[in-house]
Order: sequence, then structure tokens, then C-alpha cells
Amino acid sequence: MIIGFRIKEARKARRRTQKWLADEVGVKQSSVSQWEMGETEPTTANCSSVAQALRISFEWLTTGRGEMDVTYASAVVHVAEPGQDLDDDKKELLALFDQLPKKKRQILLQFMRDWAATK
Repeated sequence: MIIGFRIKEARKARRRTQKWLADEVGVKQSSVSQWEMGETEPTTANCSSVAQALRISFEWLTTGRGEMDVTYASAVVHVAEPGQDLDDDKKELLALFDQLPKKKRQILLQFMRDWAATK
């Protein structure tokens, strides 16, 4: 039940729906609802996927210890070289990309890979 409360808290803090989270994790919306109501608990693998999707600490999600938010510093390094700021276009692209459901992100990434390869 406590994990479910934290899932709901993090999901609402990110302004995401149960359906969105279910799509990200690869489960049915009813599973997310059951977790949040404390009827069932997610598997460890699903907890990991939830934490990743909501960008929260796995430790906080599963134990309540530490901070909810987590920073993925390694992702920033791949996007921009240290000391290099993102321009407004890149910031907008990342913000829009983050709003897409997982399946659409994968389609967009493949399109961009194909398009970049045809320089």
C-alpha cells in the first residue's frame, strides 16, 4: 500500500495519468490503479520501470528513504558536452519528446536515425 501511495504521489507531481504510466511500464491501466489503491504491489521490475518513467529514485519508491527526485547526470553528458548550454530549439525538442508516449518516442527516434543517415 505504501508503494502505491508513492507511485500516485510521484505520478501526480509529474502531471501524468495512470494510462500514461501504464503505457510506459508496459502494463494495463488497471494494474496501476490497483497499485495505487494498495490492492496489489508492482514487481521489482515494474518498480524499476515506474521509477525510470517518472524520473524518481528507486530507493524512495520502494522504501520511502531519500529524496523522491533523481537527477540523471549521465543523460545530460550525452546530450551536451560539459559546459555547453542547450539552445532554445534543443530545449523545446527535449521537452516535447518527454511528453510523448514511449511507443511514439521509439518511432520518432527511428525516423531521426534514418533521416540522419541520409545526409
